[in-house]
Amino acid sequence: MRIFFISTFLIISYTLYWITEPFCINLFTQNPVSIIENKTDFKCNAYNTLINQGGHILDSVIKSKEFLGVSVGVSIDSCQPWLATAGIINKKSKQKPTTQSLFRIASISKPMTAVAILQLYEKGKLKLDVPIQTYLPEFPKKEKGDITIRQLLQHTSGIPHYKSKMGIFHFKNYNNCTDALKRFSNKKLVFKPGTSFLYSSYGYTILGAVIEQVSGYSYQEYMKKHIWIPSGMINTDIEQTNITYNNKAGLYIKTGIGFIRSPKNDLSYTYSGGGIISTAEDMLKFGEAILENKLINSTTTQLMIALSNKEITKKEYTLGWDVWASSKHQKVIEHSGTQVGSSSFFRIYFDKRVVVVSLANNLNSSEQVRNLTIRLANLVIENKS
Repeated sequence: MRIFFISTFLIISYTLYWITEPFCINLFTQNPVSIIENKTDFKCNAYNTLINQGGHILDSVIKSKEFLGVSVGVSIDSCQPWLATAGIINKKSKQKPTTQSLFRIASISKPMTAVAILQLYEKGKLKLDVPIQTYLPEFPKKEKGDITIRQLLQHTSGIPHYKSKMGIFHFKNYNNCTDALKRFSNKKLVFKPGTSFLYSSYGYTILGAVIEQVSGYSYQEYMKKHIWIPSGMINTDIEQTNITYNNKAGLYIKTGIGFIRSPKNDLSYTYSGGGIISTAEDMLKFGEAILENKLINSTTTQLMIALSNKEITKKEYTLGWDVWASSKHQKVIEHSGTQVGSSSFFRIYFDKRVVVVSLANNLNSSEQVRNLTIRLANLVIENKS
């Protein structure tokens, strides 16, 4: 009996240690202060305020425990990118992030998938308004109606999302997006396609499968060849469970008692909806590729981000993006991301040609990462001539 209690105590102790991953054995030690890696080896007047205040902002959000570790970037047309990091990405080793550290970008994967779909549309390889069985004949027909690619892009297909917040904790591995359809293909639609809005990562898994079937490549192969390499995104890929990434941020969950270590979930069920890893610098390159029409032409880009009402100031989900416009900022396109070990936010001030991104390695900081991104962007926009 004594051996049982000792064994149980050791197992519980180890589990708690693994989850909380204390900074050191001394419970009274202070958490490490943030370290800023600020790339400022360039001259660009629009960055002056950002260079002076950006580091202080990052320092404050780490000290106030809004994030464990964070990597951010801002780019302006004709200027080199401003990049900075703060905090730590591994509590046990106290490893600090660098501008080359990989973070889960979560649902910011969706705009990339949308661009890939629109490339195939632009080349005449698919149509947006035909039933998806045109390209995925094995996908079950639904009682409430046919689903189109446009509806999947806009989250108006009726395909369900996760049942709860625990839906992101998934550990089964799928070979590709087409294989991942097994997870939900037999589920009923929530509503008749085209009649309502329901955000659905599963809908974007279907789009990943469409890319695979139409192009003849795996999702990963297509994205590398047609999205990431043309954009210069050399550090971007899908996250694969059988690969060890030396420079990847650890996964944490922000709780009321601090940041606890998260189990590593398998992202193969949502590669095209939230399974990509990247750096802040690569995300800026993606934004610049959108602005420069490197991936799709200007006509297709306008189709992608067109608002149904040009007078609208309320945010609207278009083809892969949240889009809104105002007299101050003109058109803005953006996307947020939430995943195990990730809170992310990406915004393009489309008419002002400013791109900004923030990537954090903990769950439950969605509002904070959005606020940080906007604060950094404002420092540039207010000084941009």
